[in-house]
Amino acid sequence: MGGWRRAVLMALTVALFLPSTATSLPSGVGKEANDGCMCHTFSESTVVTLSGLPEAYESNTTYNLTLTISGKVDAVEGRPHGGFRLLATNGTVVFNTTLMQSLEGGVTHTEVGSGQRSWDLAWTSPEDNASRTTFTVHGNAVNGNQANTGDEWSTFETVLPGVEHVGDLALEEGIDGVTNTDRFLLVAGLVVLGVLLWYSVRP
Repeated sequence: MGGWRRAVLMALTVALFLPSTATSLPSGVGKEANDGCMCHTFSESTVVTLSGLPEAYESNTTYNLTLTISGKVDAVEGRPHGGFRLLATNGTVVFNTTLMQSLEGGVTHTEVGSGQRSWDLAWTSPEDNASRTTFTVHGNAVNGNQANTGDEWSTFETVLPGVEHVGDLALEEGIDGVTNTDRFLLVAGLVVLGVLLWYSVRP
């Protein structure tokens, strides 16, 4: 293998393990984060909770909720602490517009709201109490360095039934039980692997 090809192969291998150079988004995240905070590091040590949900909801009823992100990433005073992307398939999310905002079909933090890791909001259930609602929250604990390095995110997801709902409450996943996040990481890894193999076998 020529020296230049060896150098390219090494560069691609290093790139596979380097974090993305995209910056953080203290002003909020849109649909690009519907499957997670892909520009940051996923970590099971980061815990996202959405407390206040009932076991089953009555129709057209408002429930007070608290969204919380906890983890090992230290919050730095005067800098962004965290952010989130919340999706609910039914009902209406009600929130403080100084701290949160609607953006591209979901709810996310504002720049002011990124200065904390806990947010109070409310959810008004749909008229049909035989329905089901999926809540998905991607939460990111950030260190405030205005980059994606050192930040850690995780996901909370649950399916909530109406009091008259009958049927399955399993989370909706991708083909053969593979989530969209898993599929994205798999495809990205296969692309990089294919490029590495192509450069290694060329004469």
